[in-house]
Order: sequence, then C-alpha cells, then structure tokens
Amino acid sequence: MSNCRYLINSCIQNQTFDILDFRTKQSRKTRSYHVRCQNSFEQTLDGENGGNRKLKILIAGGGIGGLVLALAAKHKGFEVQVFEKDLSAVRGEGQHRGPIQLVSSALAVLEAIDESVAKQIKEAGCVTGNRTTGYADGLSGEWITKFDLSSPAVSRGLPLTLVICRIALQDILLNAVGLDIVRNKSKVVDFLEDPSKVTVILADGQQYDGDVLIGADGIWSKVRAKLFGEREAKYSNYTSYSGVTNFVPPYIDSVAYRIFLGLNQCFVATDVGNGKIQWFANHKEQPMSNDPPEGTFLSAPSFPLPSLCC
Repeated sequence: MSNCRYLINSCIQNQTFDILDFRTKQSRKTRSYHVRCQNSFEQTLDGENGGNRKLKILIAGGGIGGLVLALAAKHKGFEVQVFEKDLSAVRGEGQHRGPIQLVSSALAVLEAIDESVAKQIKEAGCVTGNRTTGYADGLSGEWITKFDLSSPAVSRGLPLTLVICRIALQDILLNAVGLDIVRNKSKVVDFLEDPSKVTVILADGQQYDGDVLIGADGIWSKVRAKLFGEREAKYSNYTSYSGVTNFVPPYIDSVAYRIFLGLNQCFVATDVGNGKIQWFANHKEQPMSNDPPEGTFLSAPSFPLPSLCC
C-alpha cells in the first residue's frame, strides 16, 4: 500500500499524493480511516518551450503572516513576490502598539522554517514562559488560576514562550525574506483570474502575474473581499486600550503577566523586557467612533487601578 500512488480529491484538484500509511478502525456503528500521505506536487511547472519553471506565489500583505509564509515558500524553492502597502507601519499597528506573544508551538514552527531566523527572534525577545502567568481577581489581586507554560514546552523540547516587539519581529523576517522579494508601497486592490495565471492589480495600476495568490492583507483584505464579498467589521461590544510604560514591578522575576478579571472588563500587565511593562484593558462599552482602516490616535484614558501593579 505504501508504495502505491493514488489520486486524491483535494482542494487542489487532480493533485497526486504518495500514501505512506493507511489504517481503518471499526466501531459498532461507524468505520474511520487514517491516511498519512506525502504530497508529490512539484515546485515547477511545464514551461512554454518544454522546460520547467518555478511555481510563482504572489502574497498580498507584508505583515508578520505574509512574511513568514514568504520565508517558508522561499526555502521550499518557490518563486515568491510580496506586496505590502506600508512596511514601516505594520498596517497601522506601529511601534507604540507593543509586543506580540509567540508561544512555544509558534517558535517551533519558525525553527522548522529557518533556524537562523528563529535564533534571532529568541535573542531579541523577552522570555515569559519560565515564569508564573494566569488569571487573578480584579479587586483582591488573588490568583484564580495559573498557567504552566514551561513544563509542556520543556517536556517536548520546545522553546519557551516569549514576547517580542512587532517592529523588531517584522524587521528580522523582512531581512530574511529579502527586499528583492518584498515590494513596499504596493497595495493590492484587485486581482484577475484565468485558467493559466492570476494577476494582481496594485493601487498605482501596475500588474503582476503569478500562479497562486494568497491574501495576507489583514482585516480589510481586498483579496478576501473579492473572493467572498464585502463584509463590514462587527463591533464586539468591547473596546481595548493599550500602552507600554517604563516600570519594573517587584515581582518581575517570578510573574510574567497577570490577567485581572472583573465584570465586563479585564486588565493585563505583562513584562516585555528592557524595563518596560505592556498593559491593556478590555472594557464593555458602546462604540465611540467609526474609525477608518488606518485607525485613530487617542490619548490614553485614566483607569482607577492603583492596587493592580503591586
């Protein structure tokens, strides 16, 4: 069975797989199947003159998701082109938005894609997976429950969870992918399909052809809108306020972050390294404005939370 080749009906029609393992399990009412297979799809396509050419992948969006995908595709031998409207802003999040958490499984994926890139990310980040984290009562400050992020990672040989500045993470990924692959100031506004190619159309009218287009252009994705129709973002009834401040709490060596819970609200304080704490508060309230896609800068509100930082 493992030496046979079967044509499997998948999301990519007429794609060929090698069956590595095939097992069945019979219960009283149902029968289940376990199939482990290997994709034999090549990274090349037949060229016009009897030769081969690399499959070309177009990626709309040069944020973290688009760059990780581009890096993985590049290492697999595909030809890749990334289109990003503004590399300096990470689509409006910017340097003041604070860090992003990378859990152990995410870091393991990055290690599998590129060990050198993963090493740079770990060196630039602040490890939080070796300290206590969890939920606490918003009034008393007492722990409700604690998360063990260390033991599961260590037992599986995974790197520890960390936080890293979004801009720093993007810069590491951008340098690894290459400025020759990532086009800045290139906003994808539309695309065209025909049986042999897909064509992206940029805001300035330029067009680029490829074999596959992947939409990684965020919540206001033009690719998704054309594929599935325009959909308005729905307000969740919760507004989030966040910031980064220079503060080193006395519990810094034992506690990475606490989520203080209250009625229709929560407050989080987490160590992000270099003597800084990131805080954010989620509060149930009516929408205050209809922000444009690029966002609106507001002054930080005042929260009566004197007991939560000690």
